[in-house]
Formats: sequence, C-alpha cells, structure tokens
Amino acid sequence: MDEKLLAAALKAYGIGKKFVLSSAYYEDRAEVVIVTRGGAKVRYHKGDEVEKLDPVRVTGINPRAKKRKPITGGAKKKSKKKAAK
Repeated sequence: MDEKLLAAALKAYGIGKKFVLSSAYYEDRAEVVIVTRGGAKVRYHKGDEVEKLDPVRVTGINPRAKKRKPITGGAKKKSKKKAAK
C-alpha cells in the first residue's frame, strides 16, 4: 500500500482516517480506491483535483435527520418521582 498516495487521497476528499471502511492500492494504475463508512466509493490518482465529499457520504450519519422511535422495545422514560425529604 502506498501510504503517501492514500494520505493525499484522504486529504483531497476531506475524509478522516477513522471513516475509511476499506482501501486498496493498484500498482499497475497507480490508483487508490477508498470506501467510506457513508458508502462512498472514490478513486484517486496522484495529482487529481477532486471535490470534497459531503459529511453524510463520509460518516454515514445525517445530522439533519429526524429522530425516530426505536424499532424494538420502548424508549427509556425518565422517572418523575421526586425524593421525599
């Protein structure tokens, strides 16, 4: 794996190393392929000018998504009992 090319690709796309699900280096093409936790698959050649990925495609988490009810079980409810003094 060409670590320098991988680091350049991560910087070019604006991807943090902790959000990389998988990566591969192809020597014959001098190309790095990266798959992010958000499901984006990108290719990078040395010197390519690319657009940065939006945060949802990098992390897989949409900060503007509406909160949903849990699928199984109920949500934990806060107890309204007050301690008697």
